[in-house]
Amino acid sequence: MQINHKNPWLSRCMVTFFGIILAFILFFTLTTSVLAASDSLEITGNGVENPIVFTLDDLKKMEQHRYVYSCINTWPTKKWYVGEGVKLWDLLVKAGIKENEAKLLRFTSKDSYTVTLTIKELFQDQRYRFPNFKTGGDGDGHLPGDPSGKIEVEPIVALISVEGSDNPDYMNDLNTLLLMMGQRAVTEQTGNLFVKYLNKIEVLTEKPEKWDAPQANPPGGTVAPGTMVTLSNLHSDDDKIYYTTDGSDPDLNSPIYNWIASRWWAARADVLGNINHPIGPINEDTIIKAITIGPGKEDSDIAIFKYEVADVPKITREGHPKTIKLTIGLKEASINGVTYTMDAAPYLDTGAGRTLVPVRFISEALEAKVDWDPQTQKITVNDTGKEIILTLGMNEVLVNGVKQLMDCAPGTLPPGRTFIPLRFVIETLGASVDYNPGSGQVTIIR
Repeated sequence: MQINHKNPWLSRCMVTFFGIILAFILFFTLTTSVLAASDSLEITGNGVENPIVFTLDDLKKMEQHRYVYSCINTWPTKKWYVGEGVKLWDLLVKAGIKENEAKLLRFTSKDSYTVTLTIKELFQDQRYRFPNFKTGGDGDGHLPGDPSGKIEVEPIVALISVEGSDNPDYMNDLNTLLLMMGQRAVTEQTGNLFVKYLNKIEVLTEKPEKWDAPQANPPGGTVAPGTMVTLSNLHSDDDKIYYTTDGSDPDLNSPIYNWIASRWWAARADVLGNINHPIGPINEDTIIKAITIGPGKEDSDIAIFKYEVADVPKITREGHPKTIKLTIGLKEASINGVTYTMDAAPYLDTGAGRTLVPVRFISEALEAKVDWDPQTQKITVNDTGKEIILTLGMNEVLVNGVKQLMDCAPGTLPPGRTFIPLRFVIETLGASVDYNPGSGQVTIIR
């Protein structure tokens, strides 16, 4: 190609253009080479007698095993995997693993991604494929599947594999070498533990650390009827919180609290509160037990939170009014002078200029019954022959079957607390509302 020297501006543009193209090609080539399939596997560390490097040809000559794996990632999404390769334990034996001393395995990929797992969780805990784990659709990773018919599977280093299918005809070497494993329970999230382009395993004798125990808000004690309890731990990522409310000790088969890992909270803000939802409502004395279980560490201690439900002062319909006081931004509320702690603070919708309050506390404080339908996103409040049906995000409301419009729609705030427009609902229930803009205090009298 000839460059037109009579037009310097055009010449400079063409040089710049081709420079960008060459830079892009170089970057793509380097990136592709970095992410190319691994062609060797090193096993080292103070937990083996004979550090060794296996070439891809060495691995191909070893006995091959094929497994189908059920898998849930931290989004969470459910997927099938099929892999064929060498059993992980066989490789560790060839490296002379010190069976009585080895405690941890650190897996590293060619792109420096690392995963640490304990010997216990990989080899002492049995792992399975759950043929009936796909309750709901693939995207319903938070819906527990059917654990029946489970089949034992072993961890392998796969030379060929396929993601998203249980058909071995689709296997290829794109992710070689790939660490693969089964689930210990039908809800366990293992997708983040499948290490692509694996090229190094370190066998370590250090004692595993212990995960931090979960925390609760409120942390226990006397609570108002309808209280919702949130749980948290240090990362809320692949360190999963398992809990019970029946007095039994939680384990891997108990309900999971933080289904969606914290790495995805921003991307999944629209459903976060409905999936990682609080425990409750607490309407009777309750004991919540919770434990953190995750990869590479020992399970946390079991945290125990005891809740006693306070008696809410009753409304007497014969003329003795009930006074409820709330303050915007504060969780503390009072009912006829008795202080309670709500699970969430009232807030001001500045766009509509309306105060929104936690639906369950305020309704039950007035002795109204509250029902929530997660499928239709509808909130139903019933009180002395009056029925109010609200829908999250909608300004339309039904009052005894008659459609009305509000100037502010009910909504939710993480981690799943439902708020309703105060004045419309309270006045519909026959109570009066007074708001002091200076102090932010709301007084409800009925």
